[in-house]
Amino acid sequence: MHDGHALPARILHEVGLTGRKDQPLVIAFSSGPALRESPILERVRAELRGLGAALSLLSEGRRFSFQPDDELDLNGRSDPFAPEAQAHLRQACGLSPTPTRSDELALVVTTGGGTIVARQTVFAEDGLAALATALQAAGQEAIALHASRLSRREVVLASLIGAFAMLAAQGCRPSSKPPPVTQISSAKPARTRKVFLNVNGQAYPLEIEPRVSLLDALRERLGLTGSKKGCDHGQCGACTVLIAGRRVNACLTLAVMVGDAPITTIEGLSSGDTLHPMQAAFVHEDALQCGYCTPGQIMSALGLVRENRAHTDAEVREHMSGNICRCGAYGNIVAAIQNARAESTTG
Repeated sequence: MHDGHALPARILHEVGLTGRKDQPLVIAFSSGPALRESPILERVRAELRGLGAALSLLSEGRRFSFQPDDELDLNGRSDPFAPEAQAHLRQACGLSPTPTRSDELALVVTTGGGTIVARQTVFAEDGLAALATALQAAGQEAIALHASRLSRREVVLASLIGAFAMLAAQGCRPSSKPPPVTQISSAKPARTRKVFLNVNGQAYPLEIEPRVSLLDALRERLGLTGSKKGCDHGQCGACTVLIAGRRVNACLTLAVMVGDAPITTIEGLSSGDTLHPMQAAFVHEDALQCGYCTPGQIMSALGLVRENRAHTDAEVREHMSGNICRCGAYGNIVAAIQNARAESTTG
């Protein structure tokens, strides 16, 4: 159902479901058994990341709240949720106060501002598996919808609506096979593609979906976790790598678009126990504190020096402005870059 009904801000605040205005929210009411760690939860996380949607899952008196990049720690991500509060929220979402069956999974999709754009109720033995399947279908449809040049929010909401409609059409019968994807545009759904990434001088064959970012491919497929996921919006620079010698934000770069261009990550700088001159300069100048942003800072600094565009301290600060250090070590970072400039140019 797509009726444009908005959940009152007071209710959203009371139940802790307020979010960003540009981020869709999936509210799921599960009547099944208590949640346990399982591969299905990891599937749900992967699909939420692809869609950029948050999930609030209510089950047996507890609420599990996930942002797309959260690790699915069920003990650390859940909190008590009173039955009366859940009944109140269900009514506000246009659902019956209590589940009608023990295998019910009720799904509501809202915008970040609380406007309901989709509402479906399905019945399946494994509601989480049904949710993961729906989100997977939504991700495939989102790729196809990009051809129509919709906004990101419109793509996500439209694809979620289509996926939940597909689930409702499945009825009460659980299926051992994934249901077919319902086409909502003339474009074909995305399929995996075979790519070869040239990372730190080594070729890695991968089979990935077109929507996988270079950052996720490096971290989750190749185990190269030096490049950090900070904001996933290209705003902090923690994921900076070099492609053909030029610095890029890996979170904004699709892995399938890199081709055979050489990729250099922080793992490819040192030679055995010998640090790259830029790494050594960061250590010598104490240009790090917590260290989370440091790999991106070093890669960006190396690219900056190789670009030969910034020489004064002011120019270095300007051209490094895309890399954020929340610890505030900027003065030492500039000093490290200046001190390593001569050696890094040929490093």
